Amino acid sequence: MRVEYDTVIVGGGIAGLQTAIQLARCLRRVAVIDMPGGRSTVAKAYRNILGFSEGVSGDFLRQVGREQAQKYGASFITDEVTKLATDESGLFSVGTKNGIHTLTSRTLVLATGIRDPFPRIPGFTDCVGTSIFLCPDCDGYETVEKDTAIIGAGQHAVSMADELSYYTNKLTVINHAKVQVDTHALYGLTQRGILYREEEVCALHHASGQLQEIVLSSGERLSAERAFLAFPGAHALTELLRGFTVRIHEKGHIYTNPRTKETDHPNIWAVGDINEHSQQVSIAMGDGTQAAIWIQKRLREYET
Repeated sequence: MRVEYDTVIVGGGIAGLQTAIQLARCLRRVAVIDMPGGRSTVAKAYRNILGFSEGVSGDFLRQVGREQAQKYGASFITDEVTKLATDESGLFSVGTKNGIHTLTSRTLVLATGIRDPFPRIPGFTDCVGTSIFLCPDCDGYETVEKDTAIIGAGQHAVSMADELSYYTNKLTVINHAKVQVDTHALYGLTQRGILYREEEVCALHHASGQLQEIVLSSGERLSAERAFLAFPGAHALTELLRGFTVRIHEKGHIYTNPRTKETDHPNIWAVGDINEHSQQVSIAMGDGTQAAIWIQKRLREYET
């Protein structure tokens, strides 16, 4: 099936949905191609978003965002994009994994997000997004005066402890990956009263997602109300842009025009966590709106 759109959006997370809503309200033919999953699906209670002081889940935002975009005419396809190409006229061709869908569009938006290196620990899935967090900018507040563990790898875990010490002095660093930490850093933890363990976490005991206890490989049990992950290897999903003239940061994020969110390749925009900025839901929404405004301007240029 070959369909032509004004814009194809690859990724149906928060940034992709906001882009779709704005463009559909501009009366544009918009298709969103998305696979289940993504970082926002593990967030069970965003509490730093205007109007949601009691928290709102990523799943809820995605559900209502999809409904809102469809209300204005956006199309949704559940599939995985495997190929992007462009022809001499500048039209984009978007191919999907199952081979049924091949779409063409004048403009393209990448909203593919980030894949996190989650550990395989019993109890983790129940707790992540409720009492186990990833981002201290988003959820450092959740640790205020609470027993908090940092589960991670070497210096990454030590650095996370530095950030969280602003919120609580009840910290334990668990070097789950057993990556060597220099003696100076260990001494700094001791001086601040931060406990340190170089052991694997075997299990997380909880009550309905509320962390209560961490079991280490030695058999030691640590009381904890909150935990943060601190592992390297979060991966920005930018592989689809290989072969295009797009600058990519050494950590894998995409450079875009800060005013328009357009990449160096004409008519390709990037929004959300694949961009080089703080990974926040409110910023992802802003990216989507900002990109859509400039996509509309570009499409109007072609039409006039």
